[in-house]
Amino acid sequence: MNKDRIIKIAFVGTSSTGKTTLLWEYKKRMSGNSSIVFVHEAARDFFKDNPAVKKRFAKDTQGKIQSLMLKREKRAHGSEAKIIICDRSVIDAVVYVRSTGDKKGAKELLEKVKFWIPTYTKFLLLNPVDVKYEKDEIRQEDEKTRQAFHKAFLEFFKETGIPYELLSGSIEQRIKRVGKLIGMI
Repeated sequence: MNKDRIIKIAFVGTSSTGKTTLLWEYKKRMSGNSSIVFVHEAARDFFKDNPAVKKRFAKDTQGKIQSLMLKREKRAHGSEAKIIICDRSVIDAVVYVRSTGDKKGAKELLEKVKFWIPTYTKFLLLNPVDVKYEKDEIRQEDEKTRQAFHKAFLEFFKETGIPYELLSGSIEQRIKRVGKLIGMI
């Protein structure tokens, strides 16, 4: 990888696959390192601030989440960071809208952020097979929906040709792989 370029990794995928867990693991391990910035998930914060939203995967809702994520990522790019690790990305909203059957809305959201996609070094799609699904106050989908969303991510990457890597295995195996990508191992 070009050492002058920022290394930017985005953990993407359906609910409860370990994206936030990986971010927090790296945050603990990299505590005090000013060359790395962590971008937290926008959807969870959005839904905490807007609990009455009923159409969680509609274009309007996901568009707001996408805008919030883009704002957070731009802030990270404005820092002195050499490495940026993102819990989700601007494409997650596209996939969620697409999975509802709203291909037109998904296309509009993708067009809105197409310019931003080259800022990512790697999209890591986390495999749900390796992580037990857990619901919480924000995450309410059932296992069948979780699998449908994962399938939608796979289809999105295949159809768009955007490169990605399927990240599988235990938390330690995932940490090791990410470490190799960001040059820590």
